[in-house]
Amino acid sequence: MKAILVFIVVVIVAVLAFNYFTTGELKLLPGSSKSPEEQELDRLAENFRAAVQEFEQAGRQAALSGMDSTYAAGAAMAAANGVERDLKALRSRVDDPAVVKRVDELLSRVKKFQDEVR
Repeated sequence: MKAILVFIVVVIVAVLAFNYFTTGELKLLPGSSKSPEEQELDRLAENFRAAVQEFEQAGRQAALSGMDSTYAAGAAMAAANGVERDLKALRSRVDDPAVVKRVDELLSRVKKFQDEVR
């Protein structure tokens, strides 16, 4: 009986850990209660984070090796510009004030990044 309970607890912890690392949320069931707009916003936030990381990596690569990394930096900027465009489109069709606030926050982060780079 004790072994069964330990096994069940281990399985639950494993499922929680898997869901946390794949979705970023600590849920037992991976089903999403987010609206499609929130899901798109999360995707755009992740794309922006990846673009910033790619831009920083290009800068580090140029500093360490002296190689020309303008293509990688340009690609990262193009990705950030695409995120900005998609955020503006999302903002125009969203009604939920909480989502609008998150969109505005991410838009301000994108603008700040673009201003720092230029």
